[in-house]
Amino acid sequence: MLTLIQFPWSPFCITVRQILEQNGIPFRLHNIPFHERASIIKATNGRGYTVPCLVDGKQAICDVTDYGQEVSRYVDRRYELNLFPKKFEGIQLILARYIENDLEMVGFKINDSYIIPTRPLVERVMLIRHKERKFGKGCVQAWTAQRKDLCRQFAELLKPFDNMLASSPFLIADRPLFVDYDLYGVIENYLFNGKTKLPNLKHLRRWHRIMATASPKN
Repeated sequence: MLTLIQFPWSPFCITVRQILEQNGIPFRLHNIPFHERASIIKATNGRGYTVPCLVDGKQAICDVTDYGQEVSRYVDRRYELNLFPKKFEGIQLILARYIENDLEMVGFKINDSYIIPTRPLVERVMLIRHKERKFGKGCVQAWTAQRKDLCRQFAELLKPFDNMLASSPFLIADRPLFVDYDLYGVIENYLFNGKTKLPNLKHLRRWHRIMATASPKN
């Protein structure tokens, strides 16, 4: 059986988890604190340390390149899900870059401002120091103060997807492809804290309900 090593709120872990769940693929979850990567390093023999990490027997796969989606592509090949059809390769790459860069850059700040203060002391300190090395001292406090503006930005960035979904049940096909799961992961990260709500975008809300329940094999 597969084992998914994850942080529960990570958008990229949520993406892989949802692909596995909706396709009826059995797997175990192994949640780890942010600062404890030994299980990943051992599973990959030192080749990786990031989440999501998928362990399949003696193999362990991590995402190792920007926009590479190595874990999702492994699951796609292993179970013949066809989430990356060749004819949609270009548009999926363009959308994934927008989702994983522009949208995720805003969404994670909102969720982090809620989640980080709730983590155990050591993990909390390690998370804050990690964020401050990248975004500057006091960044988590700044995101907390900027929540309303960040939520407005997030809603604005979602509007193109709402427009796309006005004429299609899913983003670019009549069934979920990788970018649907990618977007779902970033949105679920934004909602993970339980304090935020999905913006009032009718078509996106309909899509979100379907993505939360439907199997692409149906």
